[in-house]
Amino acid sequence: MRNTRETELVVCSNMLNEIDMLNGMGGLLGDWYDNFSKIADGGMIIVDGGSSDGTIEYFESYGATVVDSDLVPITLGDNDNLVVIIDNIIQREGYGPARNHLREMVKRYFPKTGWFAFFDADERITDSDLHLLRHIKDSLIDEFDVIALPRIDWRPDGTMAKDWRVNPDWQARLSRMSSPIRYIRKIHEQITGHKQIYTNIQNPKINHNHRIAPQEKRDYVGKVCAHLHREDKEYGHTVPEHHKEEYYRELLDKEGL
Repeated sequence: MRNTRETELVVCSNMLNEIDMLNGMGGLLGDWYDNFSKIADGGMIIVDGGSSDGTIEYFESYGATVVDSDLVPITLGDNDNLVVIIDNIIQREGYGPARNHLREMVKRYFPKTGWFAFFDADERITDSDLHLLRHIKDSLIDEFDVIALPRIDWRPDGTMAKDWRVNPDWQARLSRMSSPIRYIRKIHEQITGHKQIYTNIQNPKINHNHRIAPQEKRDYVGKVCAHLHREDKEYGHTVPEHHKEEYYRELLDKEGL
């Protein structure tokens, strides 16, 4: 029987062809697994959209169990703490459904875990902030079932796109597994059904490095978001159009996904 507690955290992510970011972009960033495994005391789940660049092999090098489909769940051993599930759910359904799917996979593979979190391949948290994050989720009172972290958007020259002290760009990334929350919207997902969100300007910061990704990768993400925005008949009208969305729509119509 897996020894789990209410404060343990499963770190999750949706990925597709992220090997450069995972490896740290030639030294610009630290290793992704090394970073987030420090707080993943309940386990890790990666849902991969079908990578062909070594992303899946990267996680296999850390002992991942690869599941070809979540339709036929497997049984993990007591020492199996890293699962990769092959599913292109973001491209097919969008970011909100993908986050709900991650939570369902946590319930399936790590059912006694207390906390869920998700981070992208281009994100990192400093070691000192990881220590603070452990303290917060271990001691937070029950009235708060979601923890929001300020996100810093870094430029390639090492400057911030916006000052996080003025514009924290709150990201509700951690939630209790006992909470009935759901994510809605295909892009810029939002949570519903929660109690209180714990926001504190001193909370750990997410260091976001999307701007240093190769242009081809950034264009792909832009096309996916343009596609999902167009397809979101229920909530699409609630999402403001990105300033480059018209460009990405034209690129999508020309090149496809």
